[in-house]
Amino acid sequence: MLDKGILEVLFPGQEDAVAILEGEDRTSHYERVLKYGLSSGAFLFLDYKGEEDNEIVNYILDYEFERGIELATQDELEALGEMEYEYLPDKIRETNSLLKNSNYALFALPSLGDYYVLFIFRLENKAVLTSAELLDDELVPPRERYIQYYTGTEV
Repeated sequence: MLDKGILEVLFPGQEDAVAILEGEDRTSHYERVLKYGLSSGAFLFLDYKGEEDNEIVNYILDYEFERGIELATQDELEALGEMEYEYLPDKIRETNSLLKNSNYALFALPSLGDYYVLFIFRLENKAVLTSAELLDDELVPPRERYIQYYTGTEV
């Protein structure tokens, strides 16, 4: 279940977590997290069919700029942008093989539709992020209720 601990990992800062958990609207905590993440730019929303115009690369560049860090070289990001892939998880795996060198990863938030919600986070938080069931919906397969971390060896 979504709790304050996972919110503090997703959105460092007490105010964000409290605002999400104690929001006045009647939507679920998951929906409030999704709305907050998308409106704050913390999450990247991609259609199920994939990305357009190097959205993942641009998201990485924005992330780097906001934090004053470098997750990959310009050449590595250009190669990532040119990558041909059949399914989006393949591109996420490739992105993670690149970001792993900087101890970061691209994670996928569970979704209720035909879209992906992605976010970058430090790999040291992987166990916390991937262990919490975020969706309380029996119609969603159990595994897909959790944050996903795609690598070359994990599905």
